[in-house]
Amino acid sequence: MALELSLADRKDVITKDGRKVGVLVGANVDTKTWTVITLVVEVLKDVIEDLSIKKSVLKLPRISLRTDLVGVVGDVVSLNVDLKTLKDHV
Repeated sequence: MALELSLADRKDVITKDGRKVGVLVGANVDTKTWTVITLVVEVLKDVIEDLSIKKSVLKLPRISLRTDLVGVVGDVVSLNVDLKTLKDHV
């Protein structure tokens, strides 16, 4: 069973080619093993079209990114894929 946790400290999410994709807002955790399965990212307006994500009228869309797409987590979350490759994983 997966549990979604929200984060108080939001971090920018940046692709390998330097594009800001959105903001980390939470994570999905497997409650059997207590490991993070995916990160929940609120996608920026200017990237929605690039990732071919369905637009929402009232709020920014959220996507879940597998943890193997993450390179480094620090002041920002750096992905180990570029925007074109990320589109294939969304």
